[in-house]
Amino acid sequence: MKLIGRLTAITCMVAAMMFLPSMPARTQAMAGRDIGQNHVHVAYYKTPAGRQDEWLALYKKYHKPIVDFQIQKGVTISSILYAPKFHEGEKSWDFVIVTISPPDGQGPKLGMTRAEVIRKLFPDTDDYVRGERQRWALTLVCQEGELAEIDMTRDPVSVYYPLDAPEKKN
Repeated sequence: MKLIGRLTAITCMVAAMMFLPSMPARTQAMAGRDIGQNHVHVAYYKTPAGRQDEWLALYKKYHKPIVDFQIQKGVTISSILYAPKFHEGEKSWDFVIVTISPPDGQGPKLGMTRAEVIRKLFPDTDDYVRGERQRWALTLVCQEGELAEIDMTRDPVSVYYPLDAPEKKN
């Protein structure tokens, strides 16, 4: 039940972010809410009807190994793929991926470019490119956004009052 509530909250927050008029307004509105917090990245994917399993197989073969490599190296904490539980109503997405990464400056560095990671994991680069092209050809819409947690213990609870960085624990 908690998971459904969290996913609903994440969905509402990302939908609200998409309607904000400009990047400067989004940046200003959060006024330091993400300092010292894990990065939460959400990506929504829409695929052609009846082709979801094909998209999933391509994701698993060509993208998940990159994510798993980043998790193994500590650059990414977690990445979980979700699908709607029920087939009710018109959904603007078929899959949502919630990825958590350490706060700025607090996680390890990968020490490799993305191209180097791809070449390491996929020695047959042509096969990798064919697979990713196919996955993206099946992606009708991809909407992505970053979330910042709102600390409900702060007084006042606001997205406008500026926050200072949390005190460092020694």
